[in-house]
Amino acid sequence: MRWWIGARRAGIIAPLALAAFLLPLLAVQNTQVVLPSLIGSPRVALTLFVPVPLVACLMHALESRVPAPEDSGVRPVGRYDAALVTAVAAAALCCALLVAALGGTQEAAAAGRNVLFLAGLMLLGRAAFGPSAVLVPVAWLVLVVGIGFRGNVPRVWTVVPESAHDVPAAFASLLVFAAGLTALIFAPRKAP
Repeated sequence: MRWWIGARRAGIIAPLALAAFLLPLLAVQNTQVVLPSLIGSPRVALTLFVPVPLVACLMHALESRVPAPEDSGVRPVGRYDAALVTAVAAAALCCALLVAALGGTQEAAAAGRNVLFLAGLMLLGRAAFGPSAVLVPVAWLVLVVGIGFRGNVPRVWTVVPESAHDVPAAFASLLVFAAGLTALIFAPRKAP
């Protein structure tokens, strides 16, 4: 396990990912901006974009692999990776809920939920596209801003701009995160 932690640089990347999530979250938690879209100009909370650096750090950690020993070994590297992703996502969710409780803003709690959704999307994309899947969460956010609003009301399929209390969005986030972890464990990346 020690070699896996060293290869993934988990001791460095996990705290860095949490800092890259928490600092912008504290900075922009109540800020909304008007963004251009194909069907209007919706007001979007900037916390919508806060999970992107954390997801990028997770992808960097997952792609910091040593292909030959990992592909030929018997250690459950996929499970180790899933544990790392789960621990970082759970810590980000706890930080977001703490910021929401202390600051009285629900955008922070929604950002914590969005970490689960966007990390799950990234993991599902990684199984299909490899390291370039780091762009899948960004593409989702661009799609949401571009066509995901009816006026200032988000459409149901968008998930990420929904309020923190939206049960279907929470369920969808957990479902996508679980599917991403399943893909990570059972469809690990092999060296080309």
